Amino acid sequence: MCGIFGVITNQDNISLGNVVLEGIKRLEYRGYDSCGVVSLSNSKLYIKKDSGKIEEIQKRIDLAEIPNNSKLALAHTRWATHGKPTRINSHPHSDCSNKIAVVHNGIIENFIELRKALSERGHIFKSDTDTEVIPHLIEIKMKEGLDFKESVVETLKLLTGAYALAVCHVDYPDSIIVARKESPLVIGIIEGKTTYCASDIPAFLPLTRKCYIMDDDELAILKAGEVEFINLKTNEKIEKELKTIDWSIDAAEKGGYEHFMLKEIYEEPTAMKRTMKISKDLLRIFANILWSAENIYITAAGTSFYASLAGKFIISRFLGKYIQAIECSEFQTQLFNSLKNESVIIAVSQSGETIDTIEAIRWAKSKRNVKILTITNVVGSSLTRYSDHVIVTQAGPEIGVAATKTYNTQVLTLALIAIEIAKLRKIELESEIEKYEKALEETPQIIENFLKNNVDSIKDVVNTLEKSVNFFILARGISIATAKEGGLKLKEVACRFIEGYSAAHAKHGPISLVREGFPIIFIAPPDETYQRLIGNVMEFKARGGKIISLVVENDKYISDLSNISIRIPQPGNKYYNIFSPITFTPALQLLAYYAALLHGLDPDKPLNLSKTVTVH
Repeated sequence: MCGIFGVITNQDNISLGNVVLEGIKRLEYRGYDSCGVVSLSNSKLYIKKDSGKIEEIQKRIDLAEIPNNSKLALAHTRWATHGKPTRINSHPHSDCSNKIAVVHNGIIENFIELRKALSERGHIFKSDTDTEVIPHLIEIKMKEGLDFKESVVETLKLLTGAYALAVCHVDYPDSIIVARKESPLVIGIIEGKTTYCASDIPAFLPLTRKCYIMDDDELAILKAGEVEFINLKTNEKIEKELKTIDWSIDAAEKGGYEHFMLKEIYEEPTAMKRTMKISKDLLRIFANILWSAENIYITAAGTSFYASLAGKFIISRFLGKYIQAIECSEFQTQLFNSLKNESVIIAVSQSGETIDTIEAIRWAKSKRNVKILTITNVVGSSLTRYSDHVIVTQAGPEIGVAATKTYNTQVLTLALIAIEIAKLRKIELESEIEKYEKALEETPQIIENFLKNNVDSIKDVVNTLEKSVNFFILARGISIATAKEGGLKLKEVACRFIEGYSAAHAKHGPISLVREGFPIIFIAPPDETYQRLIGNVMEFKARGGKIISLVVENDKYISDLSNISIRIPQPGNKYYNIFSPITFTPALQLLAYYAALLHGLDPDKPLNLSKTVTVH
């Protein structure tokens, strides 16, 4: 996820450099590892870019300083996906002739094939990004005799993947061409004077409240104070509704949501869809290494550790091998004399900067010949430098301190590896594997449907629990990871001492705390533990416990025993049950969020916590 911004104007009384600088500052929540600006003047491109945060770069190269007579500029703030966060990989990217510049948000899935073909035709690439193929393709189309707009249209036909992009050309100084597919793009306008394009409304909201929202497979030609829209499938012009935005800047940055945490929960389906596009080749590399390994460990901290517990369970089911999960802070202590050569260690970290995870990996590499497989959300982070292979999840930046969408993309990534292992081992019939794969592919839609229809039921639960300082979240099997993560979320943002626990283990002590009306949340997908969980529900109910259950849509038995049931809209069979840590967790995230609000707490800024723990 990156932020793009562009402006084209006929006004003389505005500072174009300051406009684009402030525009990308308001988009920095979408990416903050590099940025750049391109302006157009006297038939030349003027590009300034570097790695780092915008304020750091501004001190070094003054992004706002562009030619005085420039009336067109594009800017970009990057969240790295292809290529490390370096100056050369930062946007804008240009063609061989330095006449075309592009800024892009999204992923071009077939860029390797396109880059190879372009290189064979003599095109020179300066970066490691997927984006750089775009200006070179436009360059080729223009050399074939097409005009600017036609060249962009024909280039888009060659791209597979997601994009929101803006393109300028020195020979067409009066226009910017933008297009959208599966990545957000909005157009702001001061009619007759200035037109803006951006990844999100906050970029231009202080300048105009009039905007158009672009849809997938649309292209727009921006001129000063006017815009023309075209349907890329039919090549016909489109009439779009001009909207007036009445949000404040603060609300706009959160996409109209009250807090980043809520916004990021609702972004989970999109983040998961992006993560599902991770290279199959890379997933197979992980699968092959795990299949060949004798000793496998998975290590992480906090939310990432609970994601690891869920992912370990899923992978083990298909791998047929034991994977030992160890909290990273205890990794060295537990394995001091027992870590063996050729072991494989899966390291999971949202930021890739968690000090305990990094030190666990460094210690392991210093003691033994081991292989490190890393799953993180940040390209080029410290952890990746110690790793043999890295998968970068596609959650995009997460501003809220409590991890939400990064948790689900981590579990999803581990599940995708598990599916590839199943294909390698062939222990399941091909038709069976296809059913698991289909169920996994449907998880974003299941979450989306839940978020659309179940907020009121979550609020009802929060109100029911309002006077309860303590309660349990109980589960069995794979759902223990879900229970622990749900308990952690309520501790983090709602400041309630809620314990996620094994339902069976709860009989060995915790059940003594139950009194009349004591709340217990049971995580209850109808998997192989379901019948035993019914027994646990009855035990707690017999002692006066108030039973709140998280169940699938058609659940009968446990919901009948419950005071309140929250239903997840998914089938109740083995193909879906194994992925329940993905589909059940958003309900607990929402529970924590609304509990925080009820108690007057800011869920974006939990007490005493930071987003990344970089000290012991």
